[in-house]
Amino acid sequence: MTLQLQDITHAYATHTVLDGITASAEPGRVTVLVGPNAAGKTTLLRISAGLLHPDAGTVRYKGDDLHALNEAQRAMSVAIATQRPRSDIPLSVREIIAIGRHRRLDRSVDPIIDALELGDVLGRPYQSLSVGQQQRVGIARLLHQHEQGGLLVLDEPTAPLDPRHSSCLLQLLREAAADGAAVLLSMHDLALAAAVADDAWILDEGVLAHDGHAAEVLHPDALEAAFGLPFERLTRSDGSHWLAPKA
Repeated sequence: MTLQLQDITHAYATHTVLDGITASAEPGRVTVLVGPNAAGKTTLLRISAGLLHPDAGTVRYKGDDLHALNEAQRAMSVAIATQRPRSDIPLSVREIIAIGRHRRLDRSVDPIIDALELGDVLGRPYQSLSVGQQQRVGIARLLHQHEQGGLLVLDEPTAPLDPRHSSCLLQLLREAAADGAAVLLSMHDLALAAAVADDAWILDEGVLAHDGHAAEVLHPDALEAAFGLPFERLTRSDGSHWLAPKA
């Protein structure tokens, strides 16, 4: 159930945003995609989830070419949370979350609602929520859609979240991976990325500069080359490490 990208190339008009990307995201592991703004991360995630056809290359999951499947077929295996979800949907929070479940409608969503602390807003109009609350609703919908062992793709899911709910989300993603999911997400917070990732990809100007185990990829030298900013690994009181830009 590995996600396999082979020679992915894509351009908008004459501007090439992805150039020959070959990589894989394994089941049971969290893969974090990092890189500067305009590196091509969102495009790569949309292609990885089957939402966007690349100009060249193939994307396979569970052996299937994702771009050869129709929307309903993809939804059986792939769930995606986009970076900018629509905020004008005239439904309640409860209705938004329920949209995610395409089969086995009897499965309880209560554990997801509890974990993301949405119980108090279930009856409220989605449009009335803050951006952070809307993000949590979108993630709840994603996790309700997700089948055990499927593919989860998330574009900057922690960006609008406060630290508490970022921690809740990352714990849920780790649990999904432990249950067999292949989890692929982009993040700008490199310290959080290093804390949650098993594997990492660094995308720089449309080229996959590094990929592999997170401890090796999210290295100060590699990050400085991509971001043009020096980084260092700090040792915390429990002996673990934390990535931070040098002051």
